[in-house]
Amino acid sequence: MELTVAETITRAARNEAEQRARDDLDQLRKRAVAAGRQRSRKIIKVTAINETTGSIRHLPTGRLLRDWYVHVYINTLRANLSQPYEPIDAQQVEDTAAILRRARPNAEPRSSLQAVGVVRDIAFADASTVAARMTERLQRTGEGRAINYAPDDRFDGDQLRVHVTRHWYKRCYDNVVDGAVMARHPLAAVTDAEQLEVAKVMANREVRRLIGRDNIPLVTAHGTKITEVDRGLASGEVGLVPALPPRIGKVTNAMSIEDRIREAWNDMPRNTRQHWLRLAAVSPTSTRASWGGLDESKKAALVEHYRMTYLPDLADTRFRGQLIKEPDAEAARQMFNHPATLIAPAAGAAGPGRPESASEVAVDDVVSRTAGVHRHRSLIQVPATRPEYQGTLVFD
Repeated sequence: MELTVAETITRAARNEAEQRARDDLDQLRKRAVAAGRQRSRKIIKVTAINETTGSIRHLPTGRLLRDWYVHVYINTLRANLSQPYEPIDAQQVEDTAAILRRARPNAEPRSSLQAVGVVRDIAFADASTVAARMTERLQRTGEGRAINYAPDDRFDGDQLRVHVTRHWYKRCYDNVVDGAVMARHPLAAVTDAEQLEVAKVMANREVRRLIGRDNIPLVTAHGTKITEVDRGLASGEVGLVPALPPRIGKVTNAMSIEDRIREAWNDMPRNTRQHWLRLAAVSPTSTRASWGGLDESKKAALVEHYRMTYLPDLADTRFRGQLIKEPDAEAARQMFNHPATLIAPAAGAAGPGRPESASEVAVDDVVSRTAGVHRHRSLIQVPATRPEYQGTLVFD
């Protein structure tokens, strides 16, 4: 397979996977919102039935708390899915409690604040649970979509290319999902350089490890091999880049690069020092100074010039992953460090080969179910730290 053809295939797989993931996320989010509204109707009642007379009384406070639940739930869900949202702060809690107190002037003031807090905690817990289980469901869906995208008879039955395409599709699908739920490491995003490496594998049929055991790509966005400095900088660590480049270690005669340059600099005549400074793109105004008298920026430039000029093999940062010699399915799995191979199930068998579309995924079973009815005059009886509350709130 020509490299240009392989690049077209990998690019098409990436585009398809990313679009499918965005569509599935959007449909699941809509269903989750509908499930949240239904949940509010189950746990917060807007009518009260007198068990003795059978009369029904409207509870305006129930409507207020129901709307408050939906407000908190939707904004928490949007926050968990990296969408624009309105933060739920203490001021909103106090404002809602004030409205509730005006509707119930004879009730204890604390009960209104307690009710608003309980509903907020329940909505927050429900939205967080839904977002987490949506992610789990989409991960399984991604496996099925990957298998359907590259069936066993694709590429004239070349199983290596089939499995590499499946795992590449799943990698791109999961990349969108993990990014949406903010579960992706800064260095774990799919890049064009990674896509090119997959195309090379498709073209020459040499499988090389592309994703490390920590699920971080071994190739950077610039096509170079990743280093510990890259990982540290992406994680926000400080103090990783000293004034001088890191010592590359002992070379010959137990001398480091800095030792070599210091001795060479101190022994150089002024005209040679001037030449070195110019080659290192440094203003040649320090030819009289010893190595210890140079400022740190000039030292760094000279060290880099020396390394690139005299030790080019140490400057080679080109990516070349470890060659994997395993059966096709296992080699593709190891290439992307996925937990399992992507094997199409037999006809009629259950498995990831039959993906659930977002319309088939019932988010309602994700939201915790309700059970029982708890009637009380004051929600002070309900602990505020009980977001897993399973009953029905009747606030009259």
